[in-house]
Amino acid sequence: MKNILRHIYLVSCVLYLVSLTSCPEKSTGPDGVAVPTNITIELVSGNTIRLTWNCDSDDISAFHIERRVGENPWQFNYAAVDPDSYSFSEPFNPNSDTLIAYRVRTIIDSDSSLESAACVLFSSKTTPNNLSIKQIDLQNFRLHWQDNSIGEDYFAIDKKTGSGDWRFNYILLSGNSTEYIDKAGSSSDTVYYRLSAIAGISQSETSSEVSQKLSVLSLENLYFGTDNSLEVMTWNLQNFPRNNDITISSVARAIRALDIDIIALQEIEGTTGFYSLVDSLDHYQGIRATSAYSGINLAFLYNTNSITIDSGYEILENERRALPRSPLVLKGAWYGIPFIVINNHYKCCGDGVIEHGNAGDEEYRRFRASELLENYIQSHFDDQNVIVVGDFNDEIIDHQNNNVFQPFINQPDAYLFTDMDIATGSSTLWSYPTWPSHIDHILISNELFDEFNDTGSDIQTIVIDNYLSGGWNEYAVKISDHRPVALKIYFSE
Repeated sequence: MKNILRHIYLVSCVLYLVSLTSCPEKSTGPDGVAVPTNITIELVSGNTIRLTWNCDSDDISAFHIERRVGENPWQFNYAAVDPDSYSFSEPFNPNSDTLIAYRVRTIIDSDSSLESAACVLFSSKTTPNNLSIKQIDLQNFRLHWQDNSIGEDYFAIDKKTGSGDWRFNYILLSGNSTEYIDKAGSSSDTVYYRLSAIAGISQSETSSEVSQKLSVLSLENLYFGTDNSLEVMTWNLQNFPRNNDITISSVARAIRALDIDIIALQEIEGTTGFYSLVDSLDHYQGIRATSAYSGINLAFLYNTNSITIDSGYEILENERRALPRSPLVLKGAWYGIPFIVINNHYKCCGDGVIEHGNAGDEEYRRFRASELLENYIQSHFDDQNVIVVGDFNDEIIDHQNNNVFQPFINQPDAYLFTDMDIATGSSTLWSYPTWPSHIDHILISNELFDEFNDTGSDIQTIVIDNYLSGGWNEYAVKISDHRPVALKIYFSE
């Protein structure tokens, strides 16, 4: 459905641009007043712009200039121009990244035409740059760029395959976009891209072009994180580092490619190995607990470019029966937006039946863990952005009579398992494929429901084994018996 909506949106963008650039010579307003046409804008000196136009009408009283600065609303009747003058000039700052758009109306007595097409002068500083390309699977490239202008309507991507011609305005994206995922369309030819910014009928210079040809996958092709979203991932790394330097190197390569803000880890046995991983990652810091039974501790990695940390600490330390690994809390902010992430590793095993009141029953221990954790959240983190993650060693789709997560599921207005569609979907995307089962989850509090419902938000099992030549067998030897599960959410501006 999202792809269909995006297609409809982009078709609408194309029709809108066509409508702006194909105004008839004698288009008129509701009172028959001719709309100004042939709008042009140019730099006439180092710091002055001149707007010019034509108008096929008699008895013109004046022309009114409308102006928009960046993303601000249009300023109507910004300036008035004499009827004999078909131009308007004012100072221009060529070093500004803020676009200034202009439209013109024809005034005859008290009547007004519709506004003309909008026109903008793009300085060289507003050209998008740092365009990069990355293959992210066997069919798709991810394009990423730097948005250098404030107030553009769209970005237009041009595409060329092999020795073919450029497809101008191959795709149109909404303003402020900084990435696009495109199907290559060819497995044998090099594919080329470039892009420009569009405002009204004006277009910036094009960026430098990038090119790539589809090839076999490696860990460097993994992709999930973006500049504009908060990402949280949970990953059981089974007795990390189970294969010493090979494991550390493989995990580091995957994390660099995934570019995720916060990574909650389970089964981090080696202190030295964990901090070797941290040291191998630019812009990441780590926090590791030390109190877990048998030394299989919880830990966090976080990206210091986007995350600031207030504190990291364990909770419910006196509830070892229900929680043999005390939950590890990470409290901080993503670009100033506060959050709480709670990392967990519930007790394993059992027969699938909850024996309520039996302190030795594995399912009851997990049920009690959920009760204790839910009560703690209500008592300490009410009205906060809470994300609960981890290896929960149980399935969220069990019948309610034997579902260890009922303390959360019974409150649908307060909590949501973001990975429910994964749990009810194909087993090929489950986090623990050797059982197979889906036992690694990400839960959010209702403060994040709207953000999760954003069309760009996503929840995925990251199938890292697809990016290794030896598939699952290589992954299980080098890295873990669990796949990571990652959440991506967008916050409203």
